Amino acid sequence: MQKTFVLSTKSLLSSENSTQRFGEDNEIVIPMAILENLQHFHGTAEEKKMAKKILEYIESFSVYDLYNKGVVQENGSKLWICDDYPDEEIEINVSSLYKRCFQICKKLAKTRKNVIFISKDPVIRIKARRIGIQAQNFKDDLFPKLSEQYTGRIMASALSSNIDKLIKEGEAPKEIIWEHEEIDWHPNLFLNVKTEKESTSIIIRYDGEKLVPLRFSERDYPDHLKTKNAGQKMAMECLLAYPQDAPLVIIKGGAGTGKTFCSLAVGLDHLNGVKREKRYRQILVAIPPTTVAGENIGALPGDIDRKVGPKLGGIRDNLKVILTPDWEDKVKNHQDNEKYNIEDGEEFFERGLIEIQPIGFLRGRTITNTFFIIDETQNIEPNVIKTIITRVARGSKFVFLGDPSQVDNPKLNERYNGLVYISEKFKNSPLAWQVTLTEEESVRSPLAKYASKIL
Repeated sequence: MQKTFVLSTKSLLSSENSTQRFGEDNEIVIPMAILENLQHFHGTAEEKKMAKKILEYIESFSVYDLYNKGVVQENGSKLWICDDYPDEEIEINVSSLYKRCFQICKKLAKTRKNVIFISKDPVIRIKARRIGIQAQNFKDDLFPKLSEQYTGRIMASALSSNIDKLIKEGEAPKEIIWEHEEIDWHPNLFLNVKTEKESTSIIIRYDGEKLVPLRFSERDYPDHLKTKNAGQKMAMECLLAYPQDAPLVIIKGGAGTGKTFCSLAVGLDHLNGVKREKRYRQILVAIPPTTVAGENIGALPGDIDRKVGPKLGGIRDNLKVILTPDWEDKVKNHQDNEKYNIEDGEEFFERGLIEIQPIGFLRGRTITNTFFIIDETQNIEPNVIKTIITRVARGSKFVFLGDPSQVDNPKLNERYNGLVYISEKFKNSPLAWQVTLTEEESVRSPLAKYASKIL
């Protein structure tokens, strides 16, 4: 059944081809009021760029056709532009922009059976329904609910003889896994495999064609980092893989699961001039521009260090633990010596080995031979992810970290944010390695775990 979708500004700005996301049999209507709003839209740099491209796309068609018979887009759907219908009365309190949109919906509903207003604003959708207008969220933006999102890992079973053969030969077909037909196979999927003989399990990886054992073991980890669970072993495999094999790493998980700690430890371990194999010349740390209170860091006082400094508390805390694992003994024995002062991590910032990178200043950069940690990715808008990931160049590894259940940006939620966006979009790419760490794998104190459940 043909449907007519009337788009709001934010829905239109979801992607460059947002008007072609509704199926070939449908009509897409853009109110002139929305186009006028688009022309003067005050949003992020990415949104402004998107608005310009959409206006250029619409302008490429005949104005006569857009207004009178509609234009057929590449996907087969028909695109229209509608002017206002002031004769349609709107009896609720909304802005003039939405009033004009609602008037168009009311007018179209007189000649069409299924007219649906598309808006990302839940309050506007409620107001539309109150006056008899069908309203929906832009479904193409919504990824699976939290419990159904891709995790990069599964539990599996196999015969011990087949696993022994895999370890000996270095590979095996996925058919050795029981009920392998039921598995949704993706490149770099981790399998925690149990056998009929062993009480413990073994972790292997699907490389897109076959099953392979983990390449890195405890002896490859930084000296002070011994993984505490299966999830951290999977995360370490992602982080330690060479950047040419795994240029993109995505690690999801709640607080205390070791996302930042493991990432920073691996980056430091392979930082030029620090320890073993020198893979990277620098560590970049990026944080989203939104604070927990919903403020944009650009509105905060001071220079960039003062603006983002408080948001780097987790990075600095982890850095101190990584560099001085015996710091508690030093403090207890009052050994506040020169070595301790160096090992608090500030020297890495002073020498430029670790650099703060505000996301808003990434455009134009080409990032080479760098271990780039993008923390709190769930607070980054999806349309910014492309700007970040297209900065990657030779020898770099981009590590996206976050917890999709802890979204502070008021524009986002657990089904629509940068972390879920990049995870779902890249789950079929052999260049992306990812894993989700579970609540049970958290190394927080019993009090913190208990509080997270009851509060």
